[in-house]
Amino acid sequence: MGDLRAVTPVRRAELGWGVLLAVEAGVTEEVFFRLLLPLLIAQLSGSAVAGFVVATVLFGYAHRYQGVPGIAGTLLAGVLLTLIYLLSGHLWVAMLVHAAIDLNG
Repeated sequence: MGDLRAVTPVRRAELGWGVLLAVEAGVTEEVFFRLLLPLLIAQLSGSAVAGFVVATVLFGYAHRYQGVPGIAGTLLAGVLLTLIYLLSGHLWVAMLVHAAIDLNG
């Protein structure tokens, strides 16, 4: 997905922090990019589709520190996570998938 060396645990002692970071990102990023931001954009634009599209693009852009491959991969992950949320009707499902992606990334 891009250069993640800065946030990847190197020593065994860092592993717990890496797991905590992955779970925290899964929860907070999903609340913001799949719930709050799309809702705000939908209210301003009158379009739920615009809300999810703009939020997904911004999700990719927020990961620009990973370079172009990271932006592209995160944008694709954002589309997948949005579909998971919309099809399941449960944000926690997207949170779990997001955390699993981060734990394996």
